[in-house]
Amino acid sequence: MGDQIFLLSVLCMKDSWRAGIPDKDKTELVTSGIYRFSRNPEFLGFDMMYFGVLLMYCNLLTGFFTAFAVVTLHLQILQEEKYLAGVFGKEYREYRKRVFRYLGRKRS
Repeated sequence: MGDQIFLLSVLCMKDSWRAGIPDKDKTELVTSGIYRFSRNPEFLGFDMMYFGVLLMYCNLLTGFFTAFAVVTLHLQILQEEKYLAGVFGKEYREYRKRVFRYLGRKRS
């Protein structure tokens, strides 16, 4: 399921997909498709993959790697949110009011 969520997020992102925070690339804010339900579906997909591996092997080593990955990905999200707020301003702030960071829409 994590793989499918990640793939869907990449397909919805189209030309705005970037690895990391772009310094010079101008992208559009994507709020449609799966991004209507999660501001970070690609990271949600990764987290689900790590938790799936943890459930399959359920040992301290996979527990450590899962925790490390989830924390690292969350820190990446926080950096991207600062970048998006700076680049897209009000449009991004309004989007944040409507859609949760990981999963779900806020009631209006």
